[in-house]
Amino acid sequence: MIEDIVGKLVADKYRIESLICEGSAGDLFAGKHEISDKPVTIMVLPQALAIDARWSKKFIDAARSASSVSHLNILNVTDFGTDAKGVSYAVFEPASGETLSGLLADGTAIDEKQALSFAHQIASGVAAAHEKKIIHAALAPANVFVENDTAKVYGFGGDPLDIAKGADPRYLAPEQSNAYPVADERSEIYSLGIMLYEMLTGVVPYDGATAAEVLKKQNAEPAPPLSTFRRDLHPDIEPILLSAIALDPERRYQTMTAFAEDLEMLSTGKVKAAAATAGTGSKHNIWQTAFIALAGITLLAAALIYFTSVRKTDPTAQLTADAGSLPVQPIGPATGAQEESLAKLPEMTEAEIMAASAGMMEQPPGTLPGGDGYNAWSGNGAPPIGAPVPGAPATGMPQPYTPPGGQTVVIDPNGGSQFMPQDSGVILVPVPAQTDTNTAPTTKPTPNTPAANATVKPTPKPMATPPPKAPKTTGKPQPADTKKSGTDGAPDEVQ
Repeated sequence: MIEDIVGKLVADKYRIESLICEGSAGDLFAGKHEISDKPVTIMVLPQALAIDARWSKKFIDAARSASSVSHLNILNVTDFGTDAKGVSYAVFEPASGETLSGLLADGTAIDEKQALSFAHQIASGVAAAHEKKIIHAALAPANVFVENDTAKVYGFGGDPLDIAKGADPRYLAPEQSNAYPVADERSEIYSLGIMLYEMLTGVVPYDGATAAEVLKKQNAEPAPPLSTFRRDLHPDIEPILLSAIALDPERRYQTMTAFAEDLEMLSTGKVKAAAATAGTGSKHNIWQTAFIALAGITLLAAALIYFTSVRKTDPTAQLTADAGSLPVQPIGPATGAQEESLAKLPEMTEAEIMAASAGMMEQPPGTLPGGDGYNAWSGNGAPPIGAPVPGAPATGMPQPYTPPGGQTVVIDPNGGSQFMPQDSGVILVPVPAQTDTNTAPTTKPTPNTPAANATVKPTPKPMATPPPKAPKTTGKPQPADTKKSGTDGAPDEVQ
């Protein structure tokens, strides 16, 4: 508790007298040195945080970094450490007056000249810390003491990769409020620009209780112009201010020193120089980048032109052939003769093309439409389907196949065949009908001689009375009448 530490000794030599302000990173007290009896300002790490060794280490590391910087506009650190009771402390030079946040608490804007003076002093002190590679990371009006037109900044040594505990989100740059916060010189230029905006208007351009709320407003709309609040300001102030609070770090001043110079020109009345510098400050990086890019493109173009037109390389002169190699030639080198002959052909009209197509359809008889002279009827078998009939007119359509004429014999599959030997041993041989009745046959048919290995059936004995003739079967061709000899059974005469 704060009441428990007031009046106590810290490190057995610094007595705490009264509270100046509370802070999450440390409470600031007014005190004095017991031996020299000189006033001092003492920051003490709260007891709730001191029990955590990590917070104690962070507090001491920040005090160590701040002690390496000394400037007129910085509340310089003179001592720091942890005493025997476990109290972590940092001793500053005396701080009198009030903080800038207390001066702006009622929302009333301050005089233009005084606001520019405070902003210039703050920029000068922060620039000195930047020269030592020290970042504040939580710059806000609560970290600035003002008295008799003098401003002093304290609280340096914050973590640039983290949001300081208790930092006011209204003064944090957009890159500090992202998921991966990062702070550099340009982040603190933004914070100081917001502080100057508030000193001139009495309000901050983006208000919010949390970093997320402020970031949402930053991305939603630009800051209202100064002319919205007051019209007595010099017109050269707004370009400088807008350059400082640009949301894109690349469009801001790149160093706090450059920002401090412009603020000094404005505060001392050198408005013409300030206006010129403001224009340079806000557009310096853009034009510088554009010039560098243009120069690079010009050099690249010149190099390409030089190497493609001036220094033409000859492959035959640059490449050395292998002594043992053989020339490689294509198997069928392209001569272009065929293409040249086709190109020399005369162009055909549409009528000529149609006539040539019609002539291809008319082929001589006995050939296929291909025109190769193939005769499909030259073989003994049936021609392919669609082959033209010899002697038929060329119609361009395939002709049906007509088998050769002659007698057709139908054999009943359930009965015997008249072309096969019968059980009686008599072979019936059909012969063509005799058209000339006056001519008698001169030869007799010879019976079939069985093969040597064939089984010979016994010949039945002749009957005294010949059997009656079998009736004719409808649908089967009947053989001619035959007469048998007395004993051998061979046919004697065929009618």
